Order: sequence, then structure tokens, then C-alpha cells
Amino acid sequence: MQPISNPFSEAHFRPFKTHIVLRDLKGKGWVVTVVPVAGRHSFSGGWRSFAVDNRLEEGDVCIFELVKRNEMQVHVFRVRQS
Repeated sequence: MQPISNPFSEAHFRPFKTHIVLRDLKGKGWVVTVVPVAGRHSFSGGWRSFAVDNRLEEGDVCIFELVKRNEMQVHVFRVRQS
């Protein structure tokens, strides 16, 4: 599971399991489960597919932009060590 910032999750996610769409800049979408865990929310089911399809690696930065109640545009920035 991938944790989500607590102030953001409290403001935008309901206190129960829900689904959202993560969309890349080309328009491709992944349905991801958002679950409340220990007073905050985490991405669960579907997160791994999103991470693998986008070849996320340690050090990469993802910026999540809420565009609709249950949809986020994701901007991925590669941070590579030389």
C-alpha cells in the first residue's frame, strides 16, 4: 500500500474504501482502490499495476492532481542518480 498525505486524504476521501482513477498525461487510466488505514488513506488494489506500467523506481516523484472527485491526473518526474 502507498500512503496518502493525511490532510489531503481527510479533505478529499470518504472514511471508507472507494475507487479512483489515476490518469497519465496520455489519458490512460488505472482504477485504484483507496482504503482508510490507521487514520489516513492508502492506495491499495491497482497501485501495483500503475507503478509497473509507469516503470516507477525509487527516487521518482509523482505529483497527483485532483481533477474530479474520483479522478487524479498523475505527473511522473524521473530522478536518476548519475
